[in-house]
Amino acid sequence: MAAKLSIRSYSFDSDRHSHDHYQLTFPLLGTTNIDTGRHHERAAPGQCVIVLKGDEHEFAPSKGSQFLVADMDELPDSMKNLTESFIFVSQPVLSFCYFVQKQLENQISPTLEASMGEWFVQLLNEQEFVTKIDPRISKVIEYLERDLSLSPPLSELADVACLSLSQFKALFKKETGTTPGQHLLRLRMEKARALLVHTDYPISVIASNVGYQDISSFSHRFSSYFGMPPSSLRKH
Repeated sequence: MAAKLSIRSYSFDSDRHSHDHYQLTFPLLGTTNIDTGRHHERAAPGQCVIVLKGDEHEFAPSKGSQFLVADMDELPDSMKNLTESFIFVSQPVLSFCYFVQKQLENQISPTLEASMGEWFVQLLNEQEFVTKIDPRISKVIEYLERDLSLSPPLSELADVACLSLSQFKALFKKETGTTPGQHLLRLRMEKARALLVHTDYPISVIASNVGYQDISSFSHRFSSYFGMPPSSLRKH
C-alpha cells in the first residue's frame, strides 16, 4: 500500500466536496478550518486530518497556508480504529512531511514519489496517535521534545502550560496517563535507542544528547528501561 502525496496551497475561501478515496491532510504552514462530516476543528502544523472515503467535507484554509495531502485507497492499519478526525503526529512524522515537501517542490521523479508514498505509509503504521489532548499539555510536550538534553523543572513546565503547579501535574497525568518525568524518560530512551542503532555517535555523545552527562548513569537507566545495556545494542 502506498499514498499519493501532493503539496497544496489553496486560494479559495471555502470548498465542500467528497471523493472516493481516503485523504490525510497535514498542515505545513498556516491553519485551516475543516468539517470532515464527523468533526469540525481548526488544524495546525503537528496535526493530521482524516477524511473518510465518501464523506462530504468542507475545507476553509487561511491565506498563504500549505498542506501535504495523502490520497489513499485505504487507511494505514494504525489509523483504522481511530474514531477522531483530528489527531496529533510525532516530530518524526512532521519532519518527514517537510522532507516530502522539499522533494516534490524541486524535482519530478515518479520513482522517488512512489517510494516516498510507500515510506510514508510504513512510517504512519509505526505510530501511536494521540487524538484529543488539552492544548496546554500539548504545548508542554512540544517544549520537552525541542531539546531532550534539558531537564526543565516542573515549575517551568507549569509556566509553559499557564497553570499552577498542582493543576499542571494533575492535568498532565489525566491527559497522558504518565507524569512529566515519565514522559520525558520515554522520549529520551526512544531517542537514545534510535541514535544507537542508526548512527555511529559515541555513547558519551548520545548520553549527553538525551540529558545524561555521566555515561554510567545513562547506561544504568537505559538497561533498566530496555533490559539491555546500550553497548549491547550498539554491537548489533
